Parts: sequence; structure tokens; C-alpha cells
Amino acid sequence: MQSIGKLFETAISHFEKKEYREAEQAVDELLKTHPDFQRGQFLKAVILEETGKQSKAEEHYAKCGNRYTLWFRLASQLEGTDPQRALGYYERVSTYDTQNNMIWFSLGSLYEKMGRSEDAGKSFRKLQMLREILSRVFIPLGFLIIMVTGARLMLLKGDYGLAAVVVASAVFCLFWLKRDGGKAIEMFRKKKQYS
Repeated sequence: MQSIGKLFETAISHFEKKEYREAEQAVDELLKTHPDFQRGQFLKAVILEETGKQSKAEEHYAKCGNRYTLWFRLASQLEGTDPQRALGYYERVSTYDTQNNMIWFSLGSLYEKMGRSEDAGKSFRKLQMLREILSRVFIPLGFLIIMVTGARLMLLKGDYGLAAVVVASAVFCLFWLKRDGGKAIEMFRKKKQYS
């Protein structure tokens, strides 16, 4: 018997290639032994939908948890191999979650890659930059400042062990700031470029 991960990877691999029969067989085998595996239920629903069996798909969507997050992840995964299918899932999830900046940014970026500048601009203009700057720049920066200040005070008091833990946390926070702050800057540039 194959592991959950192996069966799921096999199903995804066939799905990406539009080998629906093989993908459905792999996911059916997975769900036979693990019926509560939500990503398996989701993939089964997507396969049924893409093969024209929408009425059966809803039964599996009901068991998969947050389908909007999973549609977004699927779109991100398909972006490199099948941009047209990815676009369909990005557009679909954007109608349900209109406040999610990552959806609008990803959708705009894909439109841009496809040469659809007008659609890219519409997506990028929907970005809400205040929320992105607060959550991706100021919050990690605030944590970093607090940790560095705390580590300095601990060092002054001679508490070197705890100071080392706080410094390690501050380094982690610096990487968090670099990753998320970079994404916020990229979003800001795209919004400005298309405004």
C-alpha cells in the first residue's frame, strides 16, 4: 500500500497533464483508505468538475474544507505548467475573496505574463496597500525592534543565554521582514505602474 503523499503526488502529476482517468484512479485509491483527507476530496472535486461532472463535484467540495484557499493554491501550482487553467482558478477565487491582496497580485502577474496589460492593471489597482504595508513591513519591523532592544537589555544585565535566544528570534524576524517586505514593495510598484 502506498503512502498518502505518494498517492496524492501521483494524482496531482496526472491531473497537471490532464490525464484525468489516471488522476481519478489515484485519488479514488487514496480516498478509499483515507476518506477524510481534505486535499484528496478537493482534487476529486476538481477532476470531476474539469471532466463535466459538476453535480458530483459538490459532494467532494463539501468534504474538502476551505475550497477558496485550495483553488488559490491549485492556481499557483498550475501557473508554470498550464497558465490558462491557473487563470481560471485565480479568476474564480477572486470573485469569492475580493479583499485578498495575494489573489489580486497573482492574478495581475499572470495577466501580465500573458500580455493582457489592461486586465493586469485592473487586478493591480485592486491591491489595498495600507494593509499590506502594515502587515508585511511595520509588524515584522516592530517585532525586530522589540527583540533587538530586549536582547541589548538582557546583555547589559548579563543574561547571555536568554539574549542569545532573543537574538536568534530577531534574525528569524529579519528574514520574515525581508521576505514579506519585499513582496509588499513589489505589490506597491505594480500598483503604481498601472495607476
